[in-house]
Amino acid sequence: DSSCSNSFSGAITVTVTEVLSNGNLRVAGEKQVAIKHAEEYVRFSGVVNPATISGTNTVQSTQVADVHVEYKGAQSIDGAAVTTMFNRFFFSILPF
Repeated sequence: DSSCSNSFSGAITVTVTEVLSNGNLRVAGEKQVAIKHAEEYVRFSGVVNPATISGTNTVQSTQVADVHVEYKGAQSIDGAAVTTMFNRFFFSILPF
């Protein structure tokens, strides 16, 4: 039994990738943040009705259809740490 919960809020700039035959706009964008050895990114895409675009050129996420949101975080492991982990593993099996 396991569970997971994530939440995030913010703004992301998107680009119109296609104008559909009904006038709606297919949009997509990505935001990346790198802190020390960790990199995280959010990818967003969906379909926007141009009538929902505000005077400040923004759209609420609740007004986007066919939404796809991808959030990933990647953490790199220092080479010295990997070497230490392998040493511990092999020394536990083959002690000198």
